[in-house]
Amino acid sequence: MASLSNGNHHPSPPDVPAVKFTKLFINGQFVDSVSGKTFESIDPRSGKAIATIAEGAKDDIDLAVKAAREAFDSGPWPRLPGS
Repeated sequence: MASLSNGNHHPSPPDVPAVKFTKLFINGQFVDSVSGKTFESIDPRSGKAIATIAEGAKDDIDLAVKAAREAFDSGPWPRLPGS
Protein backbone atom coordinates (compact mmCIF):
# COMPACT_ATOMS: atom_id res chain seq x y z
CA MET A 1 0.00 0.00 0.00
CA ALA A 2 1.09 3.52 -0.74
CA SER A 3 1.35 5.79 2.27
CA LEU A 4 0.66 9.50 2.22
CA SER A 5 2.24 12.00 4.58
CA ASN A 6 -1.06 12.49 6.42
CA GLY A 7 -1.18 8.80 7.32
CA ASN A 8 -3.95 7.82 4.88
CA HIS A 9 -3.41 4.57 3.00
CA HIS A 10 -4.54 3.94 -0.53
CA PRO A 11 -4.44 0.60 -2.33
CA SER A 12 -2.00 0.23 -5.19
CA PRO A 13 -3.60 0.84 -8.57
CA PRO A 14 -4.59 -2.32 -10.43
CA ASP A 15 -2.31 -3.71 -13.11
CA VAL A 16 -3.00 -2.51 -16.63
CA PRO A 17 -4.94 -5.26 -18.43
CA ALA A 18 -3.45 -6.60 -21.62
CA VAL A 19 -4.84 -4.88 -24.71
CA LYS A 20 -6.21 -7.63 -26.95
CA PHE A 21 -7.49 -5.67 -29.92
CA THR A 22 -5.11 -3.26 -31.62
CA LYS A 23 -6.38 -3.34 -35.18
CA LEU A 24 -9.42 -1.83 -36.89
CA PHE A 25 -12.53 -4.03 -37.09
CA ILE A 26 -13.85 -3.74 -40.64
CA ASN A 27 -16.08 -6.20 -42.48
CA GLY A 28 -15.90 -8.75 -39.69
CA GLN A 29 -12.10 -8.81 -39.58
CA PHE A 30 -9.36 -7.15 -37.57
CA VAL A 31 -7.17 -5.31 -40.08
CA ASP A 32 -4.28 -2.86 -40.14
CA SER A 33 -5.05 0.66 -41.30
CA VAL A 34 -4.74 1.31 -45.02
CA SER A 35 -1.84 3.67 -44.37
CA GLY A 36 -0.15 1.31 -41.94
CA LYS A 37 0.03 4.15 -39.41
CA THR A 38 -0.24 3.41 -35.70
CA PHE A 39 -0.27 5.33 -32.44
CA GLU A 40 0.63 4.43 -28.89
CA SER A 41 -2.07 4.15 -26.26
CA ILE A 42 -0.69 5.66 -23.07
CA ASP A 43 -1.52 4.67 -19.49
CA PRO A 44 -2.33 8.05 -17.91
CA ARG A 45 -1.17 6.85 -14.48
CA SER A 46 2.35 6.02 -15.58
CA GLY A 47 2.76 7.81 -18.90
CA LYS A 48 3.98 4.53 -20.40
CA ALA A 49 2.74 3.01 -23.66
CA ILE A 50 0.47 0.01 -23.12
CA ALA A 51 -0.30 -0.83 -26.76
CA THR A 52 0.31 0.22 -30.34
CA ILE A 53 -3.02 0.74 -32.10
CA ALA A 54 -3.90 0.95 -35.80
CA GLU A 55 -4.64 4.58 -36.69
CA GLY A 56 -7.80 4.83 -38.78
CA ALA A 57 -8.26 7.62 -41.31
CA LYS A 58 -10.56 8.55 -44.21
CA ASP A 59 -9.63 5.52 -46.35
CA ASP A 60 -10.39 3.18 -43.45
CA ILE A 61 -13.72 4.90 -42.80
CA ASP A 62 -14.62 4.57 -46.48
CA LEU A 63 -13.89 0.81 -46.32
CA ALA A 64 -15.93 0.43 -43.14
CA VAL A 65 -18.90 2.35 -44.58
CA LYS A 66 -18.77 0.30 -47.79
CA ALA A 67 -18.71 -2.94 -45.77
CA ALA A 68 -21.59 -1.75 -43.58
CA ARG A 69 -23.65 -0.73 -46.63
CA GLU A 70 -23.04 -4.13 -48.24
CA ALA A 71 -23.95 -5.94 -45.02
CA PHE A 72 -27.15 -3.94 -44.71
CA ASP A 73 -28.18 -4.29 -48.37
CA SER A 74 -27.24 -7.97 -48.80
CA GLY A 75 -27.04 -9.37 -45.28
CA PRO A 76 -29.76 -10.67 -42.99
CA TRP A 77 -30.01 -7.63 -40.67
CA PRO A 78 -32.68 -5.60 -42.44
CA ARG A 79 -34.90 -8.69 -42.81
CA LEU A 80 -34.71 -9.83 -39.17
CA PRO A 81 -37.72 -9.31 -36.94
CA GLY A 82 -37.41 -6.59 -34.31
CA SER A 83 -37.60 -9.14 -31.51
